[in-house]
Amino acid sequence: MVSSGTTTLARGHLRLASAPAVPGPGRRLALRLRAMAATFAVLWSTLQAWWAATWALLPLLVRPAPVGRRLRQRPLQEARVIPFHPRRRVGQR
Repeated sequence: MVSSGTTTLARGHLRLASAPAVPGPGRRLALRLRAMAATFAVLWSTLQAWWAATWALLPLLVRPAPVGRRLRQRPLQEARVIPFHPRRRVGQR
């Protein structure tokens, strides 16, 4: 056991945690205001994202349906077989 000169709570690098301090009324108000500000920021960015997505997809709703005939499909081309040259025999030495 490693003992420090003033307290016996310390053991090397480990220290016992003290009890959390009870926040005062001013701190509670500040925490609530910060939580409200974070909530407002998230809602605002969500509304902006919805607005931007709506404007980006709006041309798809306004565009008229295509009119006219379908294009002719080209007939499928047949595969060509490319003949390989026959192998040459290596001469004996």
